[in-house]
Amino acid sequence: MGNQDLELGESVTEKKNSWKNKLSAPNVGFSQSISAGSRSATLQTRSLGVRENSNMVALTKAELQRRDSLILFIVGDQVIKGSLAASCNWYSRYIESKFRHHWHLLRPALKGLADDSLEPQTGDFVVVYDFVITVARLFKTKGDLALVEIVDELDNRDMLKPQLDEERAIPNQIVFASLGWLSMLYDAVTHPKADKLEVTKTTTTSSGYRNPLVTRKYCTFKQGFDYIDLPLYSLLGRYGDLIPEAKIHQLPEPGFSGSSPVDVIMVQSVCFNTLQHLAELKIEWVTSLALHLELDSGKKTLKLFQFPSFCRMMYVDRKSNILTRLLNDHAAMNSEDVRTPDVPTDKFFQEILLSYRLIFGQDDRSWRAFSRMVPVWEGQHGCVSRETTWDCDPMLLVLCGKSTTSEDACRIYDEIDINEPASYYDPNAQFPFFGKRLMELQTFVKKHQPQNLKGLFGDRRDVSAWYTLWSNQVLIFFASLTIFLMALSLVFQGWQVLLAQKQLNQSTP
Repeated sequence: MGNQDLELGESVTEKKNSWKNKLSAPNVGFSQSISAGSRSATLQTRSLGVRENSNMVALTKAELQRRDSLILFIVGDQVIKGSLAASCNWYSRYIESKFRHHWHLLRPALKGLADDSLEPQTGDFVVVYDFVITVARLFKTKGDLALVEIVDELDNRDMLKPQLDEERAIPNQIVFASLGWLSMLYDAVTHPKADKLEVTKTTTTSSGYRNPLVTRKYCTFKQGFDYIDLPLYSLLGRYGDLIPEAKIHQLPEPGFSGSSPVDVIMVQSVCFNTLQHLAELKIEWVTSLALHLELDSGKKTLKLFQFPSFCRMMYVDRKSNILTRLLNDHAAMNSEDVRTPDVPTDKFFQEILLSYRLIFGQDDRSWRAFSRMVPVWEGQHGCVSRETTWDCDPMLLVLCGKSTTSEDACRIYDEIDINEPASYYDPNAQFPFFGKRLMELQTFVKKHQPQNLKGLFGDRRDVSAWYTLWSNQVLIFFASLTIFLMALSLVFQGWQVLLAQKQLNQSTP
């Protein structure tokens, strides 16, 4: 297996002059990722490293090399520094946590892992990383790839243990899980049923508790092995609408016959402060990209993807993006055009990052409300799910809990070539993937009117009306104050008259 191991990372490393020239992430802990990432000037010559948690075994040199090979394969030709370094730092912890939680499936499936090991031992991650890199290479390069083809290739490479069952259930389950780690289109359950491929069906509230997932995107959360020989986009299509598509949104302004101006997304209509206080929406954090910005008007919830660090990692040239092949194959299947589709995968991840700015960062009341709602997920609550060390994505705290003009947020947006903030956005130009969902959210909010004085005075959707309201209130206040002072003056004058009359009566004999 050693020769194969070298081959897996060879195509990645040969593009780099040296590890030190391209890898510059800080060797810092999880809680320090963002602050360390901001000091990019000092990171130019450091190697990619992640300090292990106290409850995790330190990685060996070989394990670190495999981990870096996977990271380099995902980020392509990007120089790992700044916010990208912090994102790679976070993702390393994320995927290694997944290894540990799925160890009961990895152990019986992969050669080189002891059958009786209850947890990873020193050097075991070399085997697991080689497995994930092989899956990633096939996922990125092979057209119309099927799940069974990946399992067959792993078997041909002599990476799998002999399986007694004909369907090779465990290898199929662990490959399915690894595709979820690499794409974040779904999150495979840790303990699936023996004959099922299952995805998680929970969300995380802002206070850190798990809720059952209610969504229109999924039609089922589990299925058997009947479709493992179909292309991955067909397999995922059996679960629901999981693969992103870029679309043009023609949404006219309602209520005006004979005219159909292009609608725009107004920041004040979809910012968190408006959603929370006017529309009474609650945020639910999800681990599936497919659910980002899904509105549940009945339950009054808005789902948001909770791992922006992954989006930062995946903001890479579409030709190098690990998801581009899947998205193009899916688009070709649904298109009647003879030309090969070119789905802007980089734009997809850029839109998600821009949506955090739209909902939180551009409105001071919104990002301050987020900061109060989730003061320190990592320190105060252990983590959002209280299960792992990677749920608390530090980039989420920056993009949602700080102003878009803050130094940390500006650095992230500058690195991904996002334009200057505006008060409104064209859904076709800025949000070809998520414009429809944002317009649905805005339409939902427009139907709500303030129910109390706080909501009335805080409603900034129509800025001119808001200023008119407040100016009228100021005029009313000063008018009331003037009337009060005039009345007080009359009372004082009357009192003076009475006092003068009393003095006059006393002086008369």
